[in-house]
Formats: sequence, C-alpha cells, structure tokens
Amino acid sequence: MNERPLKILHVTPYFHPAWAYGGIPRIAYDIAGEQAHQGHAVSAATTDVLDENHRREFKEKPASWPAFENISGVKSYYFRNVSNSLAYHMQLFMPMRARCWAKRHVAEFDVLHLHGHRHLLNSAFARAARAKGVPYILAANGTAPTIERRFLLKRVFDPLFGNHVLRNAAHFVAVSEAEIGQYESLGVPRDKISVVHNGISLAAFAKIPPRGVFRGKHNLGSRKIILYLGKITPRKGIEVLARAYAKLFASGRLKKEGSALIIAGNDMGYRRVLEREIASLGIGENVKFTGLVTGDEKLACLADADVCVYASTQEIFGLVPFEALMCGTPVIVSDDCGCGEIVGRARAGTLVKYGDTEGLARAICETLEMPEGEKAGIISRGRRFVAENLAYEKIAREYVAVYREAIETRKI
Repeated sequence: MNERPLKILHVTPYFHPAWAYGGIPRIAYDIAGEQAHQGHAVSAATTDVLDENHRREFKEKPASWPAFENISGVKSYYFRNVSNSLAYHMQLFMPMRARCWAKRHVAEFDVLHLHGHRHLLNSAFARAARAKGVPYILAANGTAPTIERRFLLKRVFDPLFGNHVLRNAAHFVAVSEAEIGQYESLGVPRDKISVVHNGISLAAFAKIPPRGVFRGKHNLGSRKIILYLGKITPRKGIEVLARAYAKLFASGRLKKEGSALIIAGNDMGYRRVLEREIASLGIGENVKFTGLVTGDEKLACLADADVCVYASTQEIFGLVPFEALMCGTPVIVSDDCGCGEIVGRARAGTLVKYGDTEGLARAICETLEMPEGEKAGIISRGRRFVAENLAYEKIAREYVAVYREAIETRKI
C-alpha cells in the first residue's frame, strides 16, 4: 500500500546558496530537493545569509519578509537576518519575524526537520511546533555538544533557547555511529536516535573537469598536490597537516620544488593562526590558500589533487573525502571522526591517528607513491560505496521513514 506524501518543513539557518557555511546548507538543500522530487510537499525556512559580507539576492525585491522562492520544487522562505557578521563569526543568527511566521504556519506541516543546533530559528520553530502538536526531528550534524569555540556563549544560549529543542524533539538523527555518543552524553535515549548518513549528489559528479584545469589556473604545473578542502577552523586539523607536510621536507621524502599544499575553503577566523604556524615551519612558499571553491572549480580542485587529507577531530561525518573519491582522488582521514568510521568501513582510504604528524606524513608519502592499480581499486570501492549507501535517493527515503515514525509516536 502506497503511503500518502508528507508535508515537510526543513528549518535551517543557511540554505541554497550559502555554501560558505559548509556542509549543512548543502545537505539540507539536497535532501529537501530529493524529497520534493519523490512527491512530497517540501518547504524550507531559512535566513538570507550567504557569508560575512553578502546576503541572498532575489529576482524581485521582497515586498515583505520572509522572501519566497521556489527552488528545485522546494518552497523556500528566507527571513531577513539582523547581522551577517554575528551570524558568520559567532553563529548568532537573528531572523526577523520568524517567531510570528512559525506560530501562524507550523500547523500546515506534518513534520519539521531541524538542521543543526543552537540557532534561534530552531528555537522559534520548535516552540511553535510543540504548541501546535506538530512533531519535529533534530539532525544536529555534530553541533549538539559544546565543542570547539564560543563555549561561554553556548552555555548562555542553552538554558534560554537550546535545551527545550533537545527536550521536546520527537526523534534525533545521527549521521554516524560517532554522533550517537554525542546525543547520549546530552541525555537523549538511544531508542530515540536513528542513523542516517549524509548524502552525496551523484549527478554533481556526472561531468568532472579534465585534469589540469585547477593546476593551470594556479600555476602548479606537475607538482604533487596535497589538498585540504573545507572550512578553516581549529578542529579541522589543518595545522597537523602543515606539520606533517614540513616533516616530509625535513626527512627528504618530498622535494619543496615538486609539491604544494593547497588549503581550499573559507576562513572562519583561524587563517591568521595557521599562517603563523606555516611561517614558523618554513613552508610558506609551498602553501596556497585559495578561499572558498564551489561548483566546477571545486570539482577541478578535487580532480587535480594527488591526495586529499582530512585530519580533523570531532568530525561526525564530513562530505569532502567522499567527494574526492568521486573525483578519482585518494583520501587520508583521521580516525577520530565519523568520517574515518565510514571510510574504514568502505575500505576506501587510509586512516591515521588524530594528531600523529609522523603517521600522517608517512601516509601522505605512501599514498603519493602508491601503484596506480592499487589506487584505482581503492577509488573504485569508494565510488561503489557512495553509490550504494550515500546517494540522496536513498538518504531522502530514510529520512521520510524517520518522519513517519516521529508522526506515529506523537499520536500515541
């Protein structure tokens, strides 16, 4: 028997095309779009932020807020955010009129899907959903625990705006086994947690730019490219990668004139610290910061790299290593993350202990010297794992199953 389509509202402080904020806006956009494609009535409530200095531009100036656009079949409502700078640097989103809109419209939906944690959009919609008896699920994507930065702000935020979101959620989604422990540490019962991995849009890799495009743009020639791609923040382990790279020179395993360390991504306030570390290591002339890369430029960057390194900690998934594999590039990931958990399960890359600079240096050297046949086998396994387990067609359906469980549980 076919089940009726659902009316779904995705709540996320950043959405299409706010790619500067990392994985969550892409995940929310791709899940929502695929669910709309599968026949559900899908909407999104978000803000107009893009990055520190830019806001979402609309085809026509909004007569009132929230501004509305239909994007890939998703009815998208953009609330005006008070300050781009506070949103970007402090993760403090202040969406105007969101609370009133939520009170008026939340009852129109069967279920809400809240993306990320500790933002006022979640708080407003969670309160409205509870008042109207509409269930919501929380997919924190690694943001539930108090980690990395802004500890004092988070401790102030939680009792006022955050704790009730956790307390009243009908269900929780972990994107890896690693995230289950994060929820449980906050008192969430295991039977209220389902694992649904982050997805990959296979269509995005249907046409990968030919090798050499990124190299040509940045005058890299035939150098071996060691790539980090992602937000520039402390927990990404970029300084560990820089130290490992320096060790390769010191030991003679790599020649300075024959390689480059590329750091591609938007700065979240940590670049100056990294630049000082890189200067102290004496590798400045071999390191290039490209800034945010998106679209074909991102694919070209991944395709031209000889190895993609993700040496992060407290990373409960991470899309970049799987995107690298889809572009034909081998990966090295830290074992202190959900990403390492999944790469290991797929047998699609090399795992290193977080913070082990010598181990990482050795893994980089071994990957660069890996026979082509062995490399092709690893990449093939990675691509097959993505197609079978991470395609958005599958991920979107798994989320719908969670929604239906939340709806039924709320009825009991």
